[in-house]
Amino acid sequence: MSAPAEQAAPYEPPRQSLGGQLVDAATILVLIFATLFVTTYIIGDEEETAGPQVQQVSELPVTPGEAVQYQKMIDTGTADLPTISSGVAANQPDEDKYAIDVWALVGTALLLAVYLGFVYSVSFREYREVIDERFGVRDEEESR
Repeated sequence: MSAPAEQAAPYEPPRQSLGGQLVDAATILVLIFATLFVTTYIIGDEEETAGPQVQQVSELPVTPGEAVQYQKMIDTGTADLPTISSGVAANQPDEDKYAIDVWALVGTALLLAVYLGFVYSVSFREYREVIDERFGVRDEEESR
């Protein structure tokens, strides 16, 4: 007969201090606000241009059916002429409407790859620590 199985204590992960939690939360908040600031104020300033010239519905480059619908929207007060005029102008085909900066794309992809590599390495290390803490350190001779 075999000896009764040892009952393992439930795993209790290490606790992070309140100060560590506050530093983590503050870091995330700073990164979020920095991202929002950059996209709103720095990139947004570059895109500001003079608005399109307001044209009458009959002068807009739209089909007759669209012109009737736009006129109905103006008549019912759903939209005004400057809004419709700017919407039509924004939807006109343009060669550089969706310009992609190749270097920015490559830089973003590279940054993402480095970040994911970092997260993978840290996660793998922490996984090993949890396994070693729960089941004990594995001997090199046993693993062969």
